[in-house]
Amino acid sequence: MSTRAGVDTGGTFTDLVALDEATGEIRITKVLSTPSHPSTAVFDAFAKAGLDTRDISYFVHGMTVATNALIERKGAEVALLTTDGFRDILRIQRVTRPRHFDLHWVKPKHFVPRSRCIGVPERVLRDGSVLVPLDEERLREEIVRLRHSNGVSAVAVSYLFSFVHPEHELRTRELLEELWPGVQVSLSHEVLPRWREYERTSTTVLDAYLKPLMHDYMQQLEDECEAGGIGQLLILRSNGGVMTSQKAREQPVALVRSGPSGGIMASSHVGKRLGLGDLIACDMGGTSFEACLLPGSEPTFTNLEELEDGVPIALTMVDARAIGAGGGSLAWVDAAGILKVGPESAGADPGPACYGRGGTQATVTDANAVLGRLAPEFLLAGDLELDVEAAARVLDALAGRLGLSRERVAQGIVDVANHNMAQALRLVSTDRGYDPRGSTLVAYGGAGPLHACELARALQIRQVLVPYYPGAFSAFGALLADTRFDYTQTAWMQLRFLDLGRANELFEALERRALDDFRREGFAEAPRLVRSTDMRYVGQNWELSVAMPGGTLGSEDFERAATLFEREHERFYGYSIPGEEIELLTFNVAAVGARHTVELPRIEPGPAPAPIDRRGVVFRADDGPVETAVYRRETFPAGCQVQGPALIGQIDATTLLLPGSSARVDEYGNLLITA
Repeated sequence: MSTRAGVDTGGTFTDLVALDEATGEIRITKVLSTPSHPSTAVFDAFAKAGLDTRDISYFVHGMTVATNALIERKGAEVALLTTDGFRDILRIQRVTRPRHFDLHWVKPKHFVPRSRCIGVPERVLRDGSVLVPLDEERLREEIVRLRHSNGVSAVAVSYLFSFVHPEHELRTRELLEELWPGVQVSLSHEVLPRWREYERTSTTVLDAYLKPLMHDYMQQLEDECEAGGIGQLLILRSNGGVMTSQKAREQPVALVRSGPSGGIMASSHVGKRLGLGDLIACDMGGTSFEACLLPGSEPTFTNLEELEDGVPIALTMVDARAIGAGGGSLAWVDAAGILKVGPESAGADPGPACYGRGGTQATVTDANAVLGRLAPEFLLAGDLELDVEAAARVLDALAGRLGLSRERVAQGIVDVANHNMAQALRLVSTDRGYDPRGSTLVAYGGAGPLHACELARALQIRQVLVPYYPGAFSAFGALLADTRFDYTQTAWMQLRFLDLGRANELFEALERRALDDFRREGFAEAPRLVRSTDMRYVGQNWELSVAMPGGTLGSEDFERAATLFEREHERFYGYSIPGEEIELLTFNVAAVGARHTVELPRIEPGPAPAPIDRRGVVFRADDGPVETAVYRRETFPAGCQVQGPALIGQIDATTLLLPGSSARVDEYGNLLITA
């Protein structure tokens, strides 16, 4: 068994990167996803790559199964048990509105109807003392009633201040298992042991909502891997680390960003290897577009993510902004006659019309095909022929509604998609106080390299990196991901009255949990532990995370942390208040255990090859086609340079160089483009 495999299952394609440890050979494969049965595409990819599953010693799976279930609302029927008097927390949400001047905005419908939100007599105070003991008799009655209601298969339990006194939630699980064998249970102090009652409750509900679905999928995947003789199965988490499939069953909400995190980890790896400094990663696949800032090539993380307005998922995850802008995003005309693109997608079935699988609506990929930006010489995913005539037919139907030419509509679709993606890039850079102009744009995904130069010019970014395998880059990231767990504990204290003993106890307790978990994961060596604490000025609603040193902490360590907090506050908000009282709210530990190192193979140097063809490509509809050189990327040696305009094709993506841009191939086969 000498093969390690990483697989990323997306909405349109499933990508595989396989590394033969004996020879160092890397194989990549793309197959169409099978949304109704995601594991089918996984094993289709193994077969297409010619892999004997008995040779696979290590398999990491990144996925969008959890994300799609939430977006499409295809999870379990959930009940919520909460502290008496708090049953309406999911409906009340917050005082703030996401759009203050939108009089038509309506709060999103949450995942549990009010009839299944049950208040249980119990009450814990913020210091962990019990004001009202758990009423077990009343709880038993409610459990029996829920068990006999229609369709409920999962229960979320979120009691007030359970993160400082979890005994009531633990006893509730015991009673649920006694009275309702087989029901899936999520406890808030295990899912998210931190303050903010609404965020903790929402995250716990979403975890319960996914549990039956992900339990069945993990079981199915484990059975298929065991039958195929695969050695070790691991799942990519939203924080860019991996965990066992058993752990994934226990906390499925940790998989919501599983797919995008792979590409971000791969971007970090390549950025550090090449010494590129600040990066902005952008992943344009078939269904969505994700963007993430990586200062110093280090990924950024957040616990303020929302599935949609007012539905938070407060776990630590890679800080990527996602929008519905992929190659398969549908173009449409609204009631005012304005051209729109996305967020709906053609998906894998039928996919864009140019795939020749019966698509009847124009997509971004169809627009690129009509503009000549996709060359028929390069088969999509290695075996799908480009049907330009089918793309032209669906573009003509849209052009007829708008009263424009086919090329103008195609150009409009690309421009709208680029505008939407550029806005997502600004959200992770300029909107957070970072100037993107000195960054390198890392463009990947099946469609990312096709739009990269236009996105770079929109943000005045000078350099673009297109990795060697851009269409399977997230699968490559899954292959090199480390094991990572994040631990958190809310404990409020003011910096002026800091209890050093208590602060050290909190960090040490979190680190003990990390060491125990890593032993259970099979690690002989201790993980690398990274501390941080969330701080804010007294009276603020939101806090900022500040790095903390290891070991026993003294008052001088917290004084340095306060200085770092004020610098971060200045960068993030544009001001700081020296001398203002600061408070600590949450103590955090990230534990990282290295599993494997993956080195990209180097390629031989040489001169640039001759183009295999020249074809007309439309860059601006008013200017008409421009003669453009066409290259096969696998023929590029290290050190060669190519001038735009050019189309550079490969099995998993097409890179478009605009007029005036140029590309250089580095020793690892990456394209470094001057946009």
